[in-house]
Amino acid sequence: MICAYCGEESKGTKEHIISCAILDLFPECFATIDNIRGKIHQGDPMVKDVCAVCNNKRISYIDSYAKQFVSTYFIRKYDKDDSLEFEYDYTLLQKVLLKYSYNDLRSRKEDTSFFTKSVLEFLMHEDITQPLRNVTLLSGLAVNTSPAPDYMFGNNKIRWGKNPAMLSNSIIERINYETGEIHHRENNSRQEFEKLNFSYVFRFNSVQFLLLCWEHDISDEELQKNNIILKYQYPYTMLTEEGHHSLSRCTSETTYHFEMLIDVSWGQGIFDDITWMRGTYSDSSQQYLKEVEKAWNKEEENLAKKFPR
Repeated sequence: MICAYCGEESKGTKEHIISCAILDLFPECFATIDNIRGKIHQGDPMVKDVCAVCNNKRISYIDSYAKQFVSTYFIRKYDKDDSLEFEYDYTLLQKVLLKYSYNDLRSRKEDTSFFTKSVLEFLMHEDITQPLRNVTLLSGLAVNTSPAPDYMFGNNKIRWGKNPAMLSNSIIERINYETGEIHHRENNSRQEFEKLNFSYVFRFNSVQFLLLCWEHDISDEELQKNNIILKYQYPYTMLTEEGHHSLSRCTSETTYHFEMLIDVSWGQGIFDDITWMRGTYSDSSQQYLKEVEKAWNKEEENLAKKFPR
């Protein structure tokens, strides 16, 4: 076997797509739901094309950082209007999301040409602290504002997917506030970005990240144009080398349960109006849902013991 990271001939070891350091934080999530292949199995999603040296030494520091920031900020759930002061290492966060996307692409036997020798060197060397110019990261809090509790959709606290649908306009075109009639947009295309190689969405319990990887020859002007669209069109915070930002909610009652659908900022505002009109996020309904979630949390503890990972 040729190692996917160092390129040397070696015996393959099992490499988690999403590190077991993160999976161990959520022991109740004992099953892997593979929507692409239409399968559910009890076991961690893995690839088997990484040598022992890379797996256990060269890239292990990335997983250590992943566990650190998820356990510090995103074990807990957040409310609709919460904000979070998020401190992070931008280069390490790039490495975490790039590593997971690279693992996932290989598991699906898809194009990995973005991961050139220099990108793999970036991942394998902890002492490389300069972030990649052609990688953009955005983040926001994933908050359930719908009337449907999390458990109705399965124990999906860890989710990811390639090329989420980043819409160019809102899902809902308009609301008649006198009658309550909702008008859906008949045709809604994806936003086009210049020289986008691929993108990913990652959900780690109460946080959602967007990773956008641009072609290596993207110009500064093209990159700036893309980042302006991302910054002002979507309800996400653009992360930078500054390493400190305030995160707010990036999901609506629809996009929370469908993380592959990325609505625009004003679309999220329209859904918030719909939620308010329906009364599904009232104080009384939220109090009821919290009581239901307490009971479900106890059931999750039982599931974690009954089905150890």
